[in-house]
Amino acid sequence: MRRRYLLIILLIAAVFPLSAQTTGYYHSATAMAFGYLGIPHFTDEIPARSSFAGSASVGLFGYQGNRWDGSLELQFQSVSRSLPFGLYRSRGFTSLGLSLRSSYLLNDTFSLYGQLGTEVNFYHQIKEAFASFSLQIGGQLLILENPTYQLFLTVPLSVHLRKEITALQVGVGLRYHLFPYHEGGT
Repeated sequence: MRRRYLLIILLIAAVFPLSAQTTGYYHSATAMAFGYLGIPHFTDEIPARSSFAGSASVGLFGYQGNRWDGSLELQFQSVSRSLPFGLYRSRGFTSLGLSLRSSYLLNDTFSLYGQLGTEVNFYHQIKEAFASFSLQIGGQLLILENPTYQLFLTVPLSVHLRKEITALQVGVGLRYHLFPYHEGGT
């Protein structure tokens, strides 16, 4: 019985967050899980490679106004080996990079965002590195808020541009904003 009440309270908090209208400088942390579809730019027996990816980012320099926000993010991503195709599996890799992220608030709980980044990538099984660029767009739903923090559910769509492969990523994630200098008010 207690679980039911707890679930109802959590659902109400998620659907109707407190309207704190938090503004100012913030730090952020984001964690996401993706499906990763790599499409080669060359003729290959495999038209597309399916993998799984997870990413995390930390925003050290962010600012949020009444309807928009922007931040500089340090991002980390790991892409698994592809699903098997016969005896073949493509290599997985790890990425480290910087990105610029901005969002625009459409109503009290939903915003659209865009992110542009560049990364250095390292294959897991061989000693080789390569550069890439990424573009991410998506929506984020504010699920918890008070004057010092915000928690968002994000649904990103990403394009990852590499020399030999263009990858599409679709996923889900959580984003946390911490407002360390909030003094109560907008």
